[in-house]
Order: sequence, then C-alpha cells, then structure tokens
Amino acid sequence: MTDFKVGDTVTHNVRGDGEITYGPYTDTFGRTHSVIRLTSGRELAVPTSSITVVPKFAVGDKVAYDYGGGGTLVAGPFKSEYHGEAIWVVEKANGTHITPTENALRKVDAEPTREIKVGDRVRVVEDDKSYKTGKFIGRTGTILGSRSDGRALPFRVKLDDPSDTWDDEGSWWVKEVALVNEASADTYEYEGVTYDLTAKYRDRDHDDWEFTGSTVSAGVPVMKILTGGFCFEEPLSRAVDDYGPLTKIVS
Repeated sequence: MTDFKVGDTVTHNVRGDGEITYGPYTDTFGRTHSVIRLTSGRELAVPTSSITVVPKFAVGDKVAYDYGGGGTLVAGPFKSEYHGEAIWVVEKANGTHITPTENALRKVDAEPTREIKVGDRVRVVEDDKSYKTGKFIGRTGTILGSRSDGRALPFRVKLDDPSDTWDDEGSWWVKEVALVNEASADTYEYEGVTYDLTAKYRDRDHDDWEFTGSTVSAGVPVMKILTGGFCFEEPLSRAVDDYGPLTKIVS
C-alpha cells in the first residue's frame, strides 16, 4: 500500500491531478480518505484507493544521465531487486537502451509548446486508463474539444482511424496529445539530417531501404531492407548507425 502524505502530487482516477492537503484519515465507516486540492483550486475528500502518487518522471520525458548521455524514458519506474531507488528504461538516440536509477536522471527542458486548440491536428500520446488503454496511442486526428479544468482526459480527438471508438464522430477523450506539423509530417530529423519518409534510401553496402510507416518508442520511424536477400526491419536510428550513411535514391 502506498504511503500518502500532505504535499504529495497525486492523480485522481476521474478528477485528474491534485495535491494532498489533509490526511490520510479514517472516516466513521472505517474507510481511508484524503483531502486533495485540484488544479481548479477546489478541494474535496476522496477515497485514498482512488488516487496515485505522480512519479518524479513520466514515460516520454527527455532526460540526461549523470554518467553521460541521455535519451527518452520509455518504461518505468520499476522496483529494483537490490536497492530502494526506482529504475527506468531510457532509449538513447541510437535506439539502444540503458536502465539507470532515478537519482541519476534529470529532466531536460523541452521547447515550450502552444496551447492545444479546437481544430489542431494532433497525435495521441496517451489515451485513457479505463477502457481502451493503448488502443489509440500514435493515432492522428483533429481536436474537437478541450477543457482546462483539471480533468483526467482533457482532449476530445476525432481520429483519422476511428476503429474501436463508440460515437458517430469517431472520437475519443484522451489524456495527452502532441501537435502534428502537417508540413513536416512526411519527414523525420535524426542527428541533423532530415529524412523523407516517402523516399527510398541506399546504405553503404548498396542495399536499398524504405520506411514502413510504423514507429518505435519516441516516434522513431522504422525502415525495412529491400535488397541483398535479407528481410528485416530496423529503427531509422539503428539503420543509420549500423549501415549508414543512407543516401536518398533519386528516381
């Protein structure tokens, strides 16, 4: 059981993020509650079973590693077998992974992004925790509605691929989205080089590659080899590191 305390930042399973201002305490029926202050400023008593502590980091955070390098958090936190410090899985720019302890990581400030508005083109980063968790992650769509009152699912997205949705609009309320730059939707930049996702490329061994349309963690596009009698796929980062440089084939 999680030990809660005043000052903890928590997430309520319906109301969204808040801060514990009193408790935990036991009510007259023997149930454990805490008082939380929502981002709207409203305070309410909630069952402690309905809240979870917000971790110091979250999957998707850009981090630096104290002992060199860094990358994107793709999984965690996990309990270590050997000590009390949480561990995370970090995906580096070249597609490889490390598992540092939380106290050896620090967030890297991202460029500020503008407020999401109705009509924006977006990609779903996190959907919801109740019904279709993971079903819609990575799908693109258009914002039909947004709310800034601290709700757990602030964005309603009309999805380009509406499968598994329930309403006539083919939409879903989701937790987090990222703006899609339509002008650069068919390109991806890696280590200062912009790659055309609709083009084919040739590696240093004269084998040809093309993009599959799928991605791995952190949105890195996947490529498949077309020649040389092989049949395998690699993230762009690994294809460049292991077989590059990649040269665009101009027809």
